[in-house]
Amino acid sequence: MTTTGQLGRQLLSIRNRIISEEKLSSLRKLRKREIQLLTELGNISAAVTSGENLISNYPSWPAGYSILADVLCRARKWEEAEKLFEKAADLYEAADNPDSAARLRMGPVYRLSEAGSDFSKCLKLCRTDNELGTVLQVRCKRQMNQKVSLPPACADWLAGKLLLLEQVRQGRSPRRLFDEVVEWKSTEPEWRWRFIVESIEIWQSHNFSTEKWRKPVKDTVIPVLDPRFTKEWSILSND
Repeated sequence: MTTTGQLGRQLLSIRNRIISEEKLSSLRKLRKREIQLLTELGNISAAVTSGENLISNYPSWPAGYSILADVLCRARKWEEAEKLFEKAADLYEAADNPDSAARLRMGPVYRLSEAGSDFSKCLKLCRTDNELGTVLQVRCKRQMNQKVSLPPACADWLAGKLLLLEQVRQGRSPRRLFDEVVEWKSTEPEWRWRFIVESIEIWQSHNFSTEKWRKPVKDTVIPVLDPRFTKEWSILSND
Protein backbone atom coordinates (compact mmCIF):
# COMPACT_ATOMS: atom_id res chain seq x y z
CA MET A 1 0.00 0.00 0.00
CA THR A 2 1.30 3.47 -0.86
CA THR A 3 2.14 6.00 1.82
CA THR A 4 -0.84 8.09 0.67
CA GLY A 5 -3.09 5.08 1.03
CA GLN A 6 -1.79 4.38 4.52
CA LEU A 7 -2.33 7.98 5.57
CA GLY A 8 -5.83 7.92 4.11
CA ARG A 9 -6.72 4.82 6.11
CA GLN A 10 -5.34 6.42 9.28
CA LEU A 11 -7.42 9.53 8.61
CA LEU A 12 -10.58 7.47 8.18
CA SER A 13 -9.83 5.62 11.42
CA ILE A 14 -9.22 8.86 13.32
CA ARG A 15 -12.47 10.36 12.07
CA ASN A 16 -14.41 7.29 13.12
CA ARG A 17 -12.88 7.54 16.58
CA ILE A 18 -13.73 11.25 16.79
CA ILE A 19 -17.41 10.45 16.30
CA SER A 20 -17.53 8.17 19.34
CA GLU A 21 -14.96 9.84 21.63
CA GLU A 22 -16.40 11.70 24.64
CA LYS A 23 -13.29 12.41 26.74
CA LEU A 24 -12.16 16.00 26.11
CA SER A 25 -8.41 15.43 26.31
CA SER A 26 -8.59 12.41 23.99
CA LEU A 27 -10.83 14.23 21.53
CA ARG A 28 -8.41 17.15 21.24
CA LYS A 29 -5.55 14.73 20.57
CA LEU A 30 -7.60 13.06 17.86
CA ARG A 31 -8.40 16.42 16.28
CA LYS A 32 -4.72 17.29 16.36
CA ARG A 33 -3.84 14.02 14.65
CA GLU A 34 -6.53 14.62 12.02
CA ILE A 35 -4.90 17.96 11.16
CA GLN A 36 -1.45 16.37 11.01
CA LEU A 37 -2.70 13.68 8.62
CA LEU A 38 -4.46 16.20 6.38
CA THR A 39 -1.23 18.19 6.26
CA GLU A 40 0.85 15.12 5.40
CA LEU A 41 -1.64 14.30 2.64
CA GLY A 42 -1.14 17.80 1.23
CA ASN A 43 -4.73 18.84 1.84
CA ILE A 44 -3.79 22.14 3.44
CA SER A 45 -7.17 23.82 2.93
CA ALA A 46 -8.93 20.99 4.79
CA ALA A 47 -6.27 21.12 7.52
CA VAL A 48 -6.90 24.87 7.93
CA THR A 49 -10.67 24.28 8.17
CA SER A 50 -10.13 21.56 10.76
CA GLY A 51 -7.79 23.82 12.71
CA GLU A 52 -10.32 26.65 12.67
CA ASN A 53 -12.94 24.26 14.03
CA LEU A 54 -10.49 23.16 16.70
CA ILE A 55 -9.95 26.64 18.14
CA SER A 56 -13.65 27.42 17.78
CA ASN A 57 -14.54 24.37 19.87
CA TYR A 58 -11.69 24.83 22.37
CA PRO A 59 -10.99 28.59 22.49
CA SER A 60 -8.97 28.42 25.72
CA TRP A 61 -6.61 25.63 24.59
CA PRO A 62 -3.26 27.23 23.63
CA ALA A 63 -2.03 24.26 21.61
CA GLY A 64 -4.98 24.58 19.23
CA TYR A 65 -3.87 28.05 18.13
CA SER A 66 -0.30 26.85 17.69
CA ILE A 67 -1.44 23.86 15.61
CA LEU A 68 -3.49 26.09 13.30
CA ALA A 69 -0.65 28.62 13.08
CA ASP A 70 1.69 25.89 11.88
CA VAL A 71 -0.75 24.90 9.12
CA LEU A 72 -1.17 28.55 8.11
CA CYS A 73 2.60 28.78 7.71
CA ARG A 74 2.39 25.89 5.25
CA ALA A 75 -0.30 27.86 3.44
CA ARG A 76 2.10 30.85 3.44
CA LYS A 77 -0.34 32.95 5.45
CA TRP A 78 2.45 34.34 7.57
CA GLU A 79 0.73 37.30 9.25
CA GLU A 80 -2.24 35.21 10.35
CA ALA A 81 0.10 32.54 11.65
CA GLU A 82 2.14 35.04 13.65
CA LYS A 83 -0.98 36.38 15.36
CA LEU A 84 -2.10 32.88 16.29
CA PHE A 85 1.31 31.94 17.69
CA GLU A 86 1.12 35.12 19.80
CA LYS A 87 -2.39 34.18 20.95
CA ALA A 88 -1.16 30.74 21.97
CA ALA A 89 1.73 32.31 23.90
CA ASP A 90 -0.64 34.67 25.71
CA LEU A 91 -2.90 31.76 26.69
CA TYR A 92 0.08 29.79 28.01
CA GLU A 93 1.11 32.85 30.03
CA ALA A 94 -2.41 33.18 31.44
CA ALA A 95 -2.35 29.49 32.36
CA ASP A 96 0.86 30.04 34.37
CA ASN A 97 3.03 28.24 31.83
CA PRO A 98 5.67 30.86 31.02
CA ASP A 99 8.14 28.36 29.58
CA SER A 100 5.73 27.27 26.83
CA ALA A 101 4.93 30.92 26.15
CA ALA A 102 8.65 31.72 25.86
CA ARG A 103 9.24 28.81 23.44
CA LEU A 104 6.68 30.29 21.07
CA ARG A 105 7.79 33.89 21.45
CA MET A 106 11.47 33.09 20.97
CA GLY A 107 10.71 30.52 18.28
CA PRO A 108 8.14 31.06 15.53
CA VAL A 109 7.02 34.53 16.64
CA TYR A 110 10.62 35.76 16.75
CA ARG A 111 11.48 34.28 13.35
CA LEU A 112 8.37 35.65 11.66
CA SER A 113 9.01 39.08 13.15
CA GLU A 114 12.64 38.93 12.05
CA ALA A 115 11.60 37.92 8.54
CA GLY A 116 9.58 41.13 8.46
CA SER A 117 12.60 43.12 9.77
CA ASP A 118 10.68 44.08 12.92
CA PHE A 119 13.77 43.97 15.12
CA SER A 120 12.27 46.15 17.86
CA LYS A 121 9.56 43.54 18.32
CA CYS A 122 12.17 40.79 18.28
CA LEU A 123 13.96 42.53 21.13
CA LYS A 124 10.79 42.59 23.22
CA LEU A 125 10.20 38.88 22.67
CA CYS A 126 13.49 37.80 24.25
CA ARG A 127 13.43 36.56 27.83
CA THR A 128 16.80 37.47 29.28
CA ASP A 129 16.74 34.95 32.16
CA ASN A 130 17.07 32.35 29.41
CA GLU A 131 20.27 31.55 27.44
CA LEU A 132 18.46 31.45 24.13
CA GLY A 133 16.79 34.77 24.90
CA THR A 134 20.14 36.33 25.75
CA VAL A 135 21.69 35.22 22.44
CA LEU A 136 18.63 36.33 20.48
CA GLN A 137 18.93 39.77 22.09
CA VAL A 138 22.51 39.91 20.83
CA ARG A 139 21.30 38.85 17.40
CA CYS A 140 18.58 41.47 17.04
CA LYS A 141 20.70 44.27 18.52
CA ARG A 142 23.37 43.47 15.95
CA GLN A 143 20.72 43.66 13.22
CA MET A 144 19.75 47.06 14.64
CA ASN A 145 23.42 48.13 14.32
CA GLN A 146 23.91 48.30 18.07
CA LYS A 147 27.17 47.27 19.73
CA VAL A 148 26.79 44.18 21.90
CA SER A 149 28.85 42.03 24.24
CA LEU A 150 28.63 38.27 23.83
CA PRO A 151 28.01 35.78 26.63
CA PRO A 152 31.09 33.56 27.13
CA ALA A 153 29.32 30.27 26.44
CA CYS A 154 25.91 28.57 26.45
CA ALA A 155 24.86 25.23 27.88
CA ASP A 156 21.67 25.35 25.82
CA TRP A 157 22.25 23.53 22.50
CA LEU A 158 20.42 25.94 20.17
CA ALA A 159 21.70 29.02 21.99
CA GLY A 160 25.23 27.68 21.51
CA LYS A 161 24.71 27.30 17.76
CA LEU A 162 23.42 30.86 17.38
CA LEU A 163 26.13 32.18 19.69
CA LEU A 164 28.76 30.72 17.34
CA LEU A 165 27.31 32.77 14.49
CA GLU A 166 27.64 35.92 16.57
CA GLN A 167 31.18 35.00 17.67
CA VAL A 168 32.20 34.57 14.03
CA ARG A 169 30.73 37.97 13.22
CA GLN A 170 32.97 39.40 15.93
CA GLY A 171 36.17 37.81 14.67
CA ARG A 172 36.19 34.08 15.36
CA SER A 173 37.22 31.87 12.42
CA PRO A 174 34.23 30.91 10.27
CA ARG A 175 35.67 27.50 9.35
CA ARG A 176 33.82 25.76 12.20
CA LEU A 177 30.42 26.78 10.79
CA PHE A 178 30.38 24.03 8.17
CA ASP A 179 31.20 21.31 10.72
CA GLU A 180 28.32 22.53 12.88
CA VAL A 181 25.87 22.17 9.99
CA VAL A 182 27.13 18.67 9.15
CA GLU A 183 26.41 17.65 12.75
CA TRP A 184 23.02 19.40 12.75
CA LYS A 185 20.37 16.94 11.58
CA SER A 186 16.59 17.54 11.65
CA THR A 187 16.18 19.36 14.97
CA GLU A 188 14.98 22.97 14.74
CA PRO A 189 14.81 23.04 10.90
CA GLU A 190 13.97 26.74 10.70
CA TRP A 191 16.99 27.74 12.78
CA ARG A 192 19.16 25.25 10.89
CA TRP A 193 18.22 26.99 7.67
CA ARG A 194 19.03 30.43 9.05
CA PHE A 195 22.38 29.06 10.22
CA ILE A 196 23.11 27.75 6.70
CA VAL A 197 22.10 30.96 4.93
CA GLU A 198 24.07 33.22 7.25
CA SER A 199 27.10 30.91 7.30
CA ILE A 200 27.27 31.00 3.51
CA GLU A 201 27.04 34.79 3.57
CA ILE A 202 29.90 34.91 6.08
CA TRP A 203 32.04 32.53 3.99
CA GLN A 204 31.41 34.65 0.92
CA SER A 205 32.51 37.75 2.83
CA HIS A 206 35.81 35.97 3.57
CA ASN A 207 36.18 34.96 -0.09
CA PHE A 208 36.01 31.25 0.82
CA SER A 209 34.64 28.77 -1.70
CA THR A 210 31.09 27.82 -0.79
CA GLU A 211 30.91 24.81 -3.12
CA LYS A 212 30.65 22.25 -0.33
CA TRP A 213 27.67 24.08 1.15
CA ARG A 214 25.53 22.82 -1.75
CA LYS A 215 25.03 19.46 -0.03
CA PRO A 216 23.55 20.75 3.25
CA VAL A 217 21.41 23.16 1.23
CA LYS A 218 20.01 20.37 -0.93
CA ASP A 219 19.71 18.02 2.05
CA THR A 220 17.37 20.48 3.74
CA VAL A 221 13.96 18.90 4.28
CA ILE A 222 11.25 20.96 2.60
CA PRO A 223 9.25 22.88 3.58
CA VAL A 224 11.06 25.08 6.06
CA LEU A 225 8.40 27.28 7.67
CA ASP A 226 10.02 30.66 7.14
CA PRO A 227 8.84 33.36 4.70
CA ARG A 228 12.42 33.76 3.44
CA PHE A 229 12.99 30.10 2.65
CA THR A 230 11.59 29.66 -0.87
CA LYS A 231 13.57 32.53 -2.40
CA GLU A 232 16.74 31.67 -0.48
CA TRP A 233 16.61 27.97 -1.36
CA SER A 234 16.03 28.77 -5.01
CA ILE A 235 19.17 30.92 -5.07
CA LEU A 236 21.43 28.67 -2.99
CA SER A 237 20.44 25.38 -4.62
CA ASN A 238 20.94 26.71 -8.14
CA ASP A 239 23.65 24.75 -9.89
